[in-house]
Amino acid sequence: MKLSRTTRARALIMVPVTAALLLAGTASAASASSAPPAANGYDVWCVSVTGAKACFAAYGDRVWVKDTKANGENAAGVIQGPHWARRCINDKGAASGWVMCDFDVPEYQDGLLWAVNNPFIGSQGSVKINTGNLI
Repeated sequence: MKLSRTTRARALIMVPVTAALLLAGTASAASASSAPPAANGYDVWCVSVTGAKACFAAYGDRVWVKDTKANGENAAGVIQGPHWARRCINDKGAASGWVMCDFDVPEYQDGLLWAVNNPFIGSQGSVKINTGNLI
């Protein structure tokens, strides 16, 4: 069976996020939270896709996830570095607001923050991050 170019491209995009979600450690506890600090592109980043929004703050190694679409699917925020990944899942639904996860990740590393709706098959997007900024 020959796959279309679009199907092959989508499969190639899904592989990194699927691997990160399978290999990622989870936070010791995900908790309901107020909104994250405002994104500034220096030490706080956010990314949105249809159905999910995720933010990462380098100070404190925290990830916030918001389910933005009442579709019955989970939303996830994944931070991924060269040799590590962490995931935060919001399974509380769109009406619940933000969920925050507190991680311990290697400092001063470039990585990616992913926002994912319906992990493994839904919408996803990413933004470059750094886990700590040199003073």
